[in-house]
Amino acid sequence: MPEGNENQKPTEVASIQSPWQVFAIEAFLFCLTLGLGIASAFKLNELLKIQEVSLPAISFWRFLLYFLLATLFILLISFFGRRFKAGKGTIIQALARIVPGVIFKTLFILIAAGGGIILLSLWLPDIFALILVGILIFGWLKKPSVFLHNLAMIFGMAGIGNVLGLQINPFIIVLLLIIFSIYDYIAVYKTKHMIKMAKEMIEAGVILALIVPQKISDFKADLKEVKPGGRFLILGGGDVVFPLILTVSLIPEGILNSSLVAFFALLGLFLSFWIFTSQKVRQPIPALPPIALFSIIGFLVTRLI
Repeated sequence: MPEGNENQKPTEVASIQSPWQVFAIEAFLFCLTLGLGIASAFKLNELLKIQEVSLPAISFWRFLLYFLLATLFILLISFFGRRFKAGKGTIIQALARIVPGVIFKTLFILIAAGGGIILLSLWLPDIFALILVGILIFGWLKKPSVFLHNLAMIFGMAGIGNVLGLQINPFIIVLLLIIFSIYDYIAVYKTKHMIKMAKEMIEAGVILALIVPQKISDFKADLKEVKPGGRFLILGGGDVVFPLILTVSLIPEGILNSSLVAFFALLGLFLSFWIFTSQKVRQPIPALPPIALFSIIGFLVTRLI
């Protein structure tokens, strides 16, 4: 997914007053997600060793199929909303204004709740994990701030990513990173459907991504304030989850290899941010390719040491 202000037109340039501060915030959110994912995956892997069980492996084709089906579903929802919501007076038009938002919110809650419970239950009794996640989701529904949104996304991605990473061979993930990087490039620069999907989610008040404010004080801002061309940057969920899955897949080899790939992924994030801020006319860019490139370089380094 693009890094930047989704659906931003050339005339809608979001001024970045302190680039290093913005990158520091973005890097913190990125590293926090990967750090939680790596730590929880290490603990989960140790528990699996003690219990002498293993998670079922996920094949390349199975993962790719699930991704394509999920993308197609979101595309159809976005198309339904754009196609029929114009005008007034019909049931279809009324549904077109309501249904996409409801579905996107449901999807967000499932990701945040599912991943959050997986993550927290590794460190806390199940009942406490359930209560804490329930409070987080309730708070997000009641008063959706940037802080609560990011916290829910971080928990969701770290929890889901740590399980998926232990189920997929790292060489398969490298191949998937290459494929999805190509897809990200096409979806942003060619078909532009990624930008259209992001716009639909922003309008619905649900963004499957990390929201990077330019000021720390803006973490308390309402999600309604996150708009194209505004003062927030967007780092897509896939730009974080895919390098996380690769780092976690190396946990059985040792936490050092995972940490090394995470460090290289951070370098890729920096390159992505530099490309974005270096544009003369600031527009959304596909952030995954540079992140994937450096993650793969980090993986190759682990093969040499």
